[in-house]
Order: sequence, then structure tokens, then C-alpha cells
Amino acid sequence: MKKIFVIILGVFLISCNNHVEKKHNILFISIDDLRPTMNSYNYENEKMITPYMDKLASEGVQFNNAFTNIAVCGASRASIMTGIRPSEKRFNDFSTRASVDAPDAIPLNQIFKENGYETISYGKIYHHNDDFAEHWTEKDNGAAQADFQDPESIRLRDNAETGEYGKKNPIVEYPDVDDFAYNDGKITLKAIEKFKQFSNNGKPFFMAIGYVSPHLPFIQPKKYWDMYDHDKIKLADNTYQPLNSPDIAIEAQHNSAELRKNYLGIPAEGLLDNELSKDLIHGYYASVSYMDAMIGKLIDGLEEAGLRENTTIILWSDHGYFLGEHGFWCKHSTFYEAVQIPLIISSPKFDSKEETNSFTELVDIYPTICELTGITPPNYLQGKSLTPVLKNPETILKDEIYTRYKQGEAVIDKNYAYTEFVQGDKFLGNMLYDMTNDKKQNIDISNLPESKELIKKYSIKLEEMRNYVNKDPFQNQSN
Repeated sequence: MKKIFVIILGVFLISCNNHVEKKHNILFISIDDLRPTMNSYNYENEKMITPYMDKLASEGVQFNNAFTNIAVCGASRASIMTGIRPSEKRFNDFSTRASVDAPDAIPLNQIFKENGYETISYGKIYHHNDDFAEHWTEKDNGAAQADFQDPESIRLRDNAETGEYGKKNPIVEYPDVDDFAYNDGKITLKAIEKFKQFSNNGKPFFMAIGYVSPHLPFIQPKKYWDMYDHDKIKLADNTYQPLNSPDIAIEAQHNSAELRKNYLGIPAEGLLDNELSKDLIHGYYASVSYMDAMIGKLIDGLEEAGLRENTTIILWSDHGYFLGEHGFWCKHSTFYEAVQIPLIISSPKFDSKEETNSFTELVDIYPTICELTGITPPNYLQGKSLTPVLKNPETILKDEIYTRYKQGEAVIDKNYAYTEFVQGDKFLGNMLYDMTNDKKQNIDISNLPESKELIKKYSIKLEEMRNYVNKDPFQNQSN
């Protein structure tokens, strides 16, 4: 009798073991410099070829009003990885190190590692590959920003004058090479092999894949360049400074140094000619399509490994991108093109397969991931979990966002975009745009008499947020 009881107990325990719920996986896909102009976002004048991101959007929730908290790479990535907003003195430029500006933070890779996850980093996640590096269980050497494959591109670079960060590079190349010649292709293959390992060993994972495309230089295999007819590339129709806008909007926020000081054939100042502008836009589109194809292969690999049904995919960009609007290229601004980003979350935990107009910020992703995986988040986080929106995309979690760059601080909602330029206690200027009738932000209406009350309203909002973000987020934490 005793023997029979032991056998039954053993069978019961084994059965219970087999029904223990697996930890939920996270596939965290970062795309550098991506503006939300994929087909799924229905921009009227831009038709980028992005079938795989469009498919992902159709399988999850697409956030139509997603924004970065700062339009510069290092600071934005430090913010999303720590869940802390940028401020005047924290997370404020491309060289930001999260571990320096917020050494007491618990970054995403740390909290997942501490909760029993394998934490994997391939490509560009933090701006600095060694930032909080001890919290990855595996990482590669980070981004290869300009891994040229065309011998002519390499020759031009090697013989070029020195720019701000070394030899100036060609702005574009499209050699006849396969998809895996570039680093973005290599990290895709590496991730697919890792999926196979996880399929066999059953370990839960937080895998961060950081694609460099479509960051400058615009480099991709020739077949992606050939997807677009160069003669049909449309130029921006508002290459001028917004009417009535203060000069500080240009001077303090944007000098195009990233493009003008580091790439061959770019004039030091003034508008780019039409052909050069077309080359840049064509290169950007081709790089996006290349990156889209890699995302398709990545997700196919996840499915083939049998992991898709237990994995939430989060696709995001660190900031938007100018393609000649207001004479700007790259990012580094509070204008709409720089701060609006794509965000797609596809999770088997929710049935929603639609778009949402709820406003959201990158700082919201950290608490969202914690809730999806049942991990208790740090109590200093400054964003809101997006799970209510994932359950019901008609939910409006926020109706405005806050973003900043250098002296500029902005609040944006569905009606208006308001920026103040402040240095310490000194007021330097402001801008107000009607986002209902002037979404391209061509006319600054801040000086109109009828805008007086609006200015007062949004200025109060900015002051409140300024006071909030400038506080130490770790003060007065409850245990």
C-alpha cells in the first residue's frame, strides 16, 4: 500500500511539474532612426516597402501616437532601458551613459536577469556597448555603424578628409551582396540560431536585437535600392523654416552636424540640392526595406523554433527622422518628424489586432514589459504600463506627451504642439503649432493674440513637467 502511495505521489508531482506555466519571453527589436512611415501607418506621400513590419502591425497593436522622450540616440536608449525620463542634466545627448547618469537604476537587462531570464544583446541597444554590460548573459560587440562592403566606398572613406568623428564616409552604398554581408544581417542569423537553442533548452529569454539601419550611412544590398524608382522619389515640400518661428528653434536644436560634418559631398550649410536630397531619401527608404526584410527573417526564425506563441514582440525606434522637412536632416529637435516614432506590440497574451490613438512615450515600455511577464517593477519608474491599451486599443491611457532636446521642452497632444526654449531660469522663446490644421508645423501661431490662453495653459504643463523630471527619481523611494 505504501509503495502504491509513493508511486501515485510521484506521478502527481511530475504532472504538476509539467503544468508549471512557462515564463513569458520578450523579443525587443530596436530600429535606429526610424520614422513611422511604413505602409501600415498610411502616410499619404510616402510609400516605403515594408511588408514584414506591416504584417507584424496586423498581428498586434500599432500605436499611432507614440513618441520618444528625447530625439537623440544615447539619451533615448538610456531612458527606455531604465524607465527614467530625460532632464536638463540627465540623459541629454548622444554620448549619454545610463550607468553614469543613473547608476542606481535597475535597467531592463538587469531586472530580467535577476528574475531568471537569459538576457541577450545583439547589435545596438545601449549607445555604448559596455553600458550596464554586466547584466547581459550574452552580448556581441554592438553596432557596426558603417560596415561598408563596396571596395569603392572603403577607398573613398580611407582617402577622405577627417570629419568630427574620424574619416568622412560616403552617404550611401548598394553593392550586389547578400542579405547577411552587413552586420544587421549577421545579428539576424545569430538570433535565429539562439532561438533554436532556447527551443531545445526551454530557458526564458529577454532578447534585444538592435538594428542600425536606417541610420546613416544608408547601406544595404542592391536589391533593396532597386525596389525604388529614383526618379519618383518625392522631396519634402516644406524645406523652409516655419513661418514666424524663433531662430532659437534652429540654432538651439538643430545644426545638422551629424550629416554635415561626417559625410562626403555634404555642404557645410544651406539647403541640399535636389539630386543630393533624392540620394539621401532613396538611401533611407532602401535601408528601411532592408531592415524590414531582416525583421521578417527574425520573426520567421522565432516561429520555426516554436517560440512565437509564448513571446511578446516589441518593435520600437529611439526617435524619428527628418528627410528635408524645414531644411533639417537627421533628428535633434522637438519638431514632429524628430519625436514621433513607430511602436508595435504583438503579444499572444492579447487578442487585439488593431491600431490605437492613445498617446504613449518610450518611457512607458519598461512598466509594460514588467506587467506582461509578471515581474515586479522598480518603484522609481516614470512611465505607465500599456497593458490596458493592449487589452482594449480604444482605451486612451494618455492624451499628451512630454519630450525635450537641449534647451527645448515640448508638450504635444492631438490639438497642439508647444515648445519652450529655456536655459536655467532664462526664457529664450517658444513655438505653438495647430496639429489639427498644420500637422507639418509650417506656421508658428505663438504670437497670435488668440493664442494667449493656449500659451498660458501649455506653459503651466511644461513647468510642472520640468519640475518633475529635474527631481532625483530615487529620492523618497518606498521599500
